[in-house]
Amino acid sequence: MRTLATLVLLALTVTAAETYTIRRVRRVDADLYRGGNVYFKTRYCYHYTNSEDVILEWDGRRGKVVWANDTTCQVVDVFRK
Repeated sequence: MRTLATLVLLALTVTAAETYTIRRVRRVDADLYRGGNVYFKTRYCYHYTNSEDVILEWDGRRGKVVWANDTTCQVVDVFRK
């Protein structure tokens, strides 16, 4: 019974978002951006950039990107190619 309670507690624990700095981000396509070998997919983000440093907050499932002008966009996926 104690193990079950521990598993339930672990399932309810919210994972803290990690913060990353991504340098020289470029817009690849609609809602797709690249900085080095890191790509991130956004939802309804209309930010146009050719070389901008950004802050990416990612918890493994969702997150946000903070642009140099302090605007944000929702991030739905992060991957490397």
